[in-house]
Amino acid sequence: MRSIEELTKGIKARHQDLDAHALEAETLGKASDQLVQIMRDLKVPLVKVPSEAGGDQLSMNDQLSYFEALSYSNPTAGWTGFNHAGAAGMAGARLNDLGIDTVFGSGAVPFFAAVAAPSGQFISVEGGIELSGTYRYASGATHAEWFLFTGIESSEQPSVRLACVAAQDVTLGDDWDVMALKGTGSVDATLDSVFVPEHLLADPFVPPERGGTMYEVGYQAYVAGENLGFSLGVCQRLLDEMVIYATTKSRGFDGRLADRGAFQYELGKSQLEVDAARSFGLKTLGEADRQCAQNSGLSQSDETKVVAMLAFSTEAAVDAVSRLYRFAGAESLFSDNVLQRCFRDAHGSALHHVASNVAYDKFGKNLLESD
Repeated sequence: MRSIEELTKGIKARHQDLDAHALEAETLGKASDQLVQIMRDLKVPLVKVPSEAGGDQLSMNDQLSYFEALSYSNPTAGWTGFNHAGAAGMAGARLNDLGIDTVFGSGAVPFFAAVAAPSGQFISVEGGIELSGTYRYASGATHAEWFLFTGIESSEQPSVRLACVAAQDVTLGDDWDVMALKGTGSVDATLDSVFVPEHLLADPFVPPERGGTMYEVGYQAYVAGENLGFSLGVCQRLLDEMVIYATTKSRGFDGRLADRGAFQYELGKSQLEVDAARSFGLKTLGEADRQCAQNSGLSQSDETKVVAMLAFSTEAAVDAVSRLYRFAGAESLFSDNVLQRCFRDAHGSALHHVASNVAYDKFGKNLLESD
């Protein structure tokens, strides 16, 4: 297992390489071969995999720090990377030993694309299932080697299965024409009666075979650290880039942006708000980690608080940098400018359903019921 310090040090050592491929990914609409190789060198897909399956098994708290660092250097690597890691982590926790050997054997670094929504249906056949369906928003699908899909059985007494499907059995769409997260290649993925053997299946309602209670939490809480890490990474990058812009550029006869009191005020306030969002995230996820470490897991109320924190911290960080972005000049409109990329990706992250403000409704309901 690699420590979080070792992992983030590795990202920082490759910052220039990662950053050099950020614009290319946006232009291509997917990660380039060179960017995928850097992610493979860093073994990004293994960071959430249980240690028994050869992974780093990062805590929820450390996931935030890791994906903030990776997303800061390259948002495509950050977004697709947390999808790869989250799916590989779930596969590593729930597959049987033969499945682990198939997916993770011989030192493999498996790139998974995954869709949590149960968009497919399956029928049980001898030795496994046949799965069909179209899954939307399969981030990183264009360079994935495996897919993790959730399917529902087509029968009078339906069951649910997680299915690990080899990339050659999946047909990809070309539907990724978007304003944000452009490099993630989150295209549709379609299967037509694909056979999935028993050792590549898992029942999500059965306790995991490895890793402990962290792998039993609900989907939204399971991905909270990685999702918030992405948002904080692109928001912090925008803040740092605005400092460079403000201190090196003059806007007409108005002089340097850095010399304007109004900008100084907004910059200071925005940085504090992003710092506060990060601190709230680390505190809440740290508490969740301690509960998981005690093998008590998270109650439904605990998970509701984690998800509400994710929504609030994402909203707070994105709102903060949005106000700051208004000080940027026309130069920031160009597609090759890092400021506009960070601005768009920050808003793209806020649109993810796991960060929806419906979490406030549920958290508020819990507060009312606790009286």
